[in-house]
Amino acid sequence: MWSGNPNGTLVNEIGGLTAGRALDVGAGEGGDAVWLAEHGWQVIANDISQRALDRVAAVAEERGLPIQCHHADANAYGAFEAKAYDLVSAQYASIPRTPDGRGVGNLLDAVAPGGVLLVVSHDLEPMRAPIDTREHSRPCDPDAYVRVADFVAEIGDSPEWDIEVHEKRRRPPGAASASHHVDDIVLRVRRVAG
Repeated sequence: MWSGNPNGTLVNEIGGLTAGRALDVGAGEGGDAVWLAEHGWQVIANDISQRALDRVAAVAEERGLPIQCHHADANAYGAFEAKAYDLVSAQYASIPRTPDGRGVGNLLDAVAPGGVLLVVSHDLEPMRAPIDTREHSRPCDPDAYVRVADFVAEIGDSPEWDIEVHEKRRRPPGAASASHHVDDIVLRVRRVAG
């Protein structure tokens, strides 16, 4: 359905990192997982959709890439191995918000000491602009899903985390997206090595 290419922000943001163990949350059809594996990362592709993971596995087999697929809901208790990944990446992952913020906690908990969490989401402010509801409807409730702001709030002033990037920026060229999603919110944080 998509291009099969990796997300440009992922490529730009992890260029200087040493390849290690990576968790691709909401892997979808696997463009990021494949790119990471081709660049020496040991990749776990996670998605709530078994169909998506079947596609990732087929591409991995076709290309001879050792990508492991992990079928789990990011909001499930114990969804991911704790403090196990040098990179946890969530590119436009649709994780429903829960009252206890479990999805946010699960992603943060998965990052190894010295590791990086990279979260990229659509800038949802354009979706909050007033509309004539007699003529249009909203495709979704933007506040029903985990946002970058939820990660920032959870980290707070914790000495365990170093916020390296937190900004709004234009989506890199080549992204397949609707015209109302032209900006991204990018968060890259590092768990302090202990």
